[in-house]
Amino acid sequence: MPYDPISQDPPNIDREHPAKMMDVLFESHGAKLNGVMYMPQGGDRHPTILLLHGFPGHEINADLAQILRRAGYNVMIFHYRGAWGSEGEFSFSHVLEDVETALNYLRTPEIAQNYHIDTDNIIVIGHSTGGWAALHMAGKGLVTRVASIAGVNKGVWGEMVADSEDAKRYSKAFFEESLPPLSGVTADALVDEVEQNMDDFDTMRLATPLSQLDVLLVAAERDDGVPVSLHHTPLVYMLERKNAEHLTHIILDTDHVFSDKRLTLARTLLNWLDSA
Repeated sequence: MPYDPISQDPPNIDREHPAKMMDVLFESHGAKLNGVMYMPQGGDRHPTILLLHGFPGHEINADLAQILRRAGYNVMIFHYRGAWGSEGEFSFSHVLEDVETALNYLRTPEIAQNYHIDTDNIIVIGHSTGGWAALHMAGKGLVTRVASIAGVNKGVWGEMVADSEDAKRYSKAFFEESLPPLSGVTADALVDEVEQNMDDFDTMRLATPLSQLDVLLVAAERDDGVPVSLHHTPLVYMLERKNAEHLTHIILDTDHVFSDKRLTLARTLLNWLDSA
C-alpha cells in the first residue's frame, strides 16, 4: 500500500541501499561551497531537487527536504558564496552564479553516479531569494520544472530603492540585520547591487521562457517583506497573458516562512511534483 511521506516513514527498508545524508562540497568560481544531499533509499537513479534557501538563509526548509526524500527524491541544499561557512564573498549576482554551478555539479557524470541522480529529472525549488534564483535558472533554460516559494523579485526591489529614499533606508537596515552569517559584503553594497542591476534582476523579463515551462508559484498572504501584490500577482498575470499551460499558483494564509502552513506547503509541492 502507498504511504504518505508527509506523515509516515517508509513501510519497508532497503538495507542494501538505505536512505542517508551525505556531505556536499563543490567549487564555484574558486570558492568551496558546503551543503548536504538527502538521499532516499533504493539503488536506482532518483529525480533530484536542488532546494535553495533565501537571504540570508536562516530557514533552509530541511523539513521539506526530509519529506521530499521520503517521497523518493534526492534533495540537495547548499550555501552560497560567503554564506554560512562557504568560502568567498556574498552577493546576489554570486547567488545566481552559484546556483548555475550547482546544477552543473549535479549533472557531472561522477557526481550523478555517486548520488544516484537522474540527470534528466532535476528540479529547482527555491524560497524567497532562492525562489528568485530558481526562476532565473529556468528562464535560462537550465531546468524545465521550477517552483518559487514566496519568491522575491529583486528587480522590483531595485526599482523601489532607486525611486524612494525611504525604501533605500529600509533596505539598508534590513540588509544590516542579515549580515552576521555572511562574509565579504556590506549593507550598502547590497543596496547598490539591487539598484544597479534592477533590469537584469527583474523576474518579469523571464515571462516568455517561463510560460513554456512547468512552473509552481506559491505566495504567502501575510508576507510583509515580499508582498503578494508586488512580487507574486504581476508575474502570475504576465504568465497567464502569455498562455502558460503548465502554471500552478496558490496563495496561502501564512507569513513569509510559512510558519503555520508547513504541512500545507509540503502537500502543495508534492501535488505539483506528482502532476507531471
